[in-house]
Amino acid sequence: MSGSIDARDVLALFARTRPLFTALGDERRQEIVVHLLESAAPRSVGDIAAHLELSQPATSHHLKILRDAGLLTVRRKGTLRLYDLNAAAYPDLLTPMGDLITLIISCASDLGEQPNDR
Repeated sequence: MSGSIDARDVLALFARTRPLFTALGDERRQEIVVHLLESAAPRSVGDIAAHLELSQPATSHHLKILRDAGLLTVRRKGTLRLYDLNAAAYPDLLTPMGDLITLIISCASDLGEQPNDR
């Protein structure tokens, strides 16, 4: 890393974004996010499971990971649990990820400008 980059800062950004990377790193969870983006209303576990052709327990597992990462909200309506995107939290969730990506790109550019001593 270049002299202006503090490894502790980079590691702190990785730690802060780890839950988001974990949550979005699975193809099924990506499909859930896309399904909710396309939906006009919150969706039940059963609806999401049917759309993805997954079992309800597997869908619940994925929803919990997305919810724990702050990407989803859940509310009860009778016996149903309805899941929706937590859009209000997205700027706070995604800004550190953007900062990390910018930092990595900057470091990669710095490395590309240096002679190849490796």
